[in-house]
Amino acid sequence: MKSFMRKISLVLLFALTLFGGAAAMTRERSTALRVGTYNLWRSDLGKGDYRWELRRDRLVRSIEDLGMDVFAAEEVDTTIFRELPSRMEQYGWLVFSPYSEDGSGSVKSQAIIYRKDRLEPLDFHHFWLSPTPDKMSSGWDEMKFKRGACCATFRLKGVRGDRRIFVMISHFPLGKEARLNIAPLIVEMEKKYNPDGLPSFFMGDLNTREERPESFILREWWSDSFLSLDGEAKSGPKGTFNNHGVNTDMEAAPRIDFVYYRGKGIVPLRYVCDDTLYDGFYPSDHCPVYTDFLIDTGRN
Repeated sequence: MKSFMRKISLVLLFALTLFGGAAAMTRERSTALRVGTYNLWRSDLGKGDYRWELRRDRLVRSIEDLGMDVFAAEEVDTTIFRELPSRMEQYGWLVFSPYSEDGSGSVKSQAIIYRKDRLEPLDFHHFWLSPTPDKMSSGWDEMKFKRGACCATFRLKGVRGDRRIFVMISHFPLGKEARLNIAPLIVEMEKKYNPDGLPSFFMGDLNTREERPESFILREWWSDSFLSLDGEAKSGPKGTFNNHGVNTDMEAAPRIDFVYYRGKGIVPLRYVCDDTLYDGFYPSDHCPVYTDFLIDTGRN
């Protein structure tokens, strides 16, 4: 963790030098925040070398090495929610199950996972990806899975003033028409649950590509951190879905996991798709993705 914080400090100093004038930031009124997404892959799906008893420890090591401050976790099942939090005590979990009338429980759920020493949740909301978002429904999903999204407002700890951010996450369906209907709903619900226009992040396994219509709709509201950065500011392969293939060409693999952002006083510094192998295997069938941001703490 000390090594991670030293790296963040170096990135922060670089960013203040590069962006200080334009962003009107000083070191005293800015902080670094690592925001990401990680599809954890259900615990009951792996066999052989990918069975949960082996994969669990790889997954925990991976999350600890990533050092994310807040991230979207998809495919969180009851076993994952029962076993991982006790192994990652530095993190808090806000869990939403679209398979429960009131959104509670951990059956086929998703979670906003956050560092308890850096972020304090002030609220938590959920909705379904459906024409009736306040009611449990499979909505537009062509396979009749129940899909949803959840969001929270956080206060940044350890900074001057009352600096808050808004975080929304989701796991989109596979169908093109469903995703096209869902994208404007996501934007609508962001406006509903973030009426103060706080700095906003939207992350998740969106099962789409950057060139598809639903991605254009999302980029009318947020910015895609991958597309915002170039050159040495991006690390790792473009593709995020490895499908457990250690010999997969990840540059040609689909990029279906996204970190979006919007708001004044936010500067993306570095984008990473982490393709690290643990014991010769990927911890999940998705590579984790994160973006380092510089947040102006002199605002709101």
